Order: sequence, then structure tokens, then C-alpha cells
Amino acid sequence: MSTLEDRYRRLLACYPAAHREAHGREMLDVLLSAARPGQTRPSLADTADLLLGAVRIRFRRALSGAGTSLWPDALAITGFLTTLLLVAEAARFAVNIPQLAQLSADRGPILEYGLVYDFGTGPYWLAWMVIAVLAWRGRRRPAATTACAVTAVHAVLAVYGTTFPHGPGASVGASLASVPLPLALLATASLLASPGPRRGARLLGRARIAAAAAMAGILVAFNSLPFFTLAFQGDLGKPNAPTRQISAFPQIWNMLGVAVVATAAVLAAIALARTREGRRACALLAPAVAPFLLPFTIFTTTAGDPVILPNLLAKCLIGFAVTMGCIRLVEMPMRARDADRSSV
Repeated sequence: MSTLEDRYRRLLACYPAAHREAHGREMLDVLLSAARPGQTRPSLADTADLLLGAVRIRFRRALSGAGTSLWPDALAITGFLTTLLLVAEAARFAVNIPQLAQLSADRGPILEYGLVYDFGTGPYWLAWMVIAVLAWRGRRRPAATTACAVTAVHAVLAVYGTTFPHGPGASVGASLASVPLPLALLATASLLASPGPRRGARLLGRARIAAAAAMAGILVAFNSLPFFTLAFQGDLGKPNAPTRQISAFPQIWNMLGVAVVATAAVLAAIALARTREGRRACALLAPAVAPFLLPFTIFTTTAGDPVILPNLLAKCLIGFAVTMGCIRLVEMPMRARDADRSSV
């Protein structure tokens, strides 16, 4: 056995046994026939493609269960909606640019810090815009590869920013260690282990896509700096406004933001609850909503400060578990009726 063949076999061992039995020999023959003369190692592109294919197939098998396609379709719907929300976040960043530029200019001597703090996430949002375009045009492989790379960097930055909050550029990573992280993970998983966001869009239909886009637009507008400034410039912004009232405004605004997110989540759940795959999409989307709706802290340091990433993970798991429990309770009578009909 040649060295190259042996190394290709090691990569193919990442695939499930049933897949190797059905397609392993054919895949190996194709890889060896495409190899260059004298080649002794798989190319980086072939290695990445084989590993990505193995991950995608194993995810599909794990999520689909015994012969059912509910979870892949649910993940496809989730992928479309999470990608839409990431694009909406990119739009919010773009809307904020004029005010962010002014804030950076006002910092004067610390302009360089201001540019990093205010615009450090710009390349991240641009990358997700590119991923969304690639996925929508049907270019799944480059979209999935780019999403994996961007999400891996995202995770590393989030760990760095929360572990070393005073390190260089830590503010960029810390700003991403929140809802964008589960959104990015779900969107990436959809590209790897589901029919893709285009399939999710077909399952949703035009009416629900339009409703989702409208809700995303409302969230962008409400959470943008221009809208916040416009609201703040009312009576609160006058020189004679009470100091207590001015200091309370951001807290009131945060409460309104939670209410808006909760309303969007309820409307989305109502729209998706009509189908079994839609209900499972609700469970997959719950980790992205739970951090907004669960304001309490679970893990703290000895000094009493919250530990950001463990808290985020715990809230995501709680959101998924609670939502999935509700779905099971809703579907139990349906299963009982189906069992009764099959026994007649």
C-alpha cells in the first residue's frame, strides 16, 4: 500500500462505516487517480474537503435519527433565519457607522483605540454578508468553508476577549461573546449538516420570509444608534432634565429591547409551530433568544463578576431544553391519535 493511499484511508476513516462500505472504494479510486505523479501526501484542499464531508454526513445522521428528515429540514430553516439575523446585524453595524465615526473622532488622543473598539467587528460582519451571498447563490462548499473559518476565529476571539478583558483588542472579542456566537454556530451547522438555507427558505414560503425580513428590519432599527439617539433627545436630552431620569433611560431602553425581542420570538414561534420541522426549528433558535430572556447570572467569579461564556452556554442549553420539552408536550396527543388510527 502506498504512503498516499494509506493517508487517504486514514482520512476516509472519519466517515461512518456504512458510508465507507458503500462509497469508500470509489472515493479512494477518485482521489488516487487525481493525485499528481510522485505525490506522497494529500493536498490541503483534499484534506479539508474530506474532513468537511465527514463532519457533514455525521451531523446529518446524528440529527436525522432513524430515517426521519425532520431535523435536517429544521436545521435548514434555522440556517436561513440565523443567516438573516446575522445579515441584519451587519446592516445595523452599517447604519451605526456615521455615529461611530463621530465618536471615534471625538476621542482625540485615543483615536486608535476608538477605531479598534468601534470598527473592530467590521470585517466579521462583511464576512457574513459574503457567506450569505454565497449560500443564496447555491455555492454551498465555499460558503460552508468560509463559515467554518469565520466561526472558528469568532470563537477564539470570544474566549480571548472574555478571558483577558484588558488585553490588546479584547473589546472586539468580548463584543462577539454574546448572541452573535450561537447565531454563527447555528448558521454554520446548517451549511454543514442540512440541505441548506435555500431549502429552509422554500419550507418557510414567501409570506413567512417577508414577515421574518420585516421583523429583522424592526430589530435593526430599534437597536441602532440613530434610533437610540433620536429617542434620547426628547425631554431627557434637555439641560434641565432630572439626572435620575437621564441615568434611568438606558435601563428603560434595555427593557424595551428585551420586550421587542420577546415579541419577535413569540411571533416566530407562532409562525413556525404549524409544522413538525418548524417546531424543531423553534428549539434550535431558542439558544439565540434565551440570553435576552434570561437576565439572571448562573456562574460568577469569586469576586462576584459573571463568567460570560459559561453563562451564555448555560442559557442556550436551558432555552433549547425548555423549548424542546414544550414541543414534546404539544406533540404527545398528536402521536397518541396517530397510534390509535394505525391500530384501527
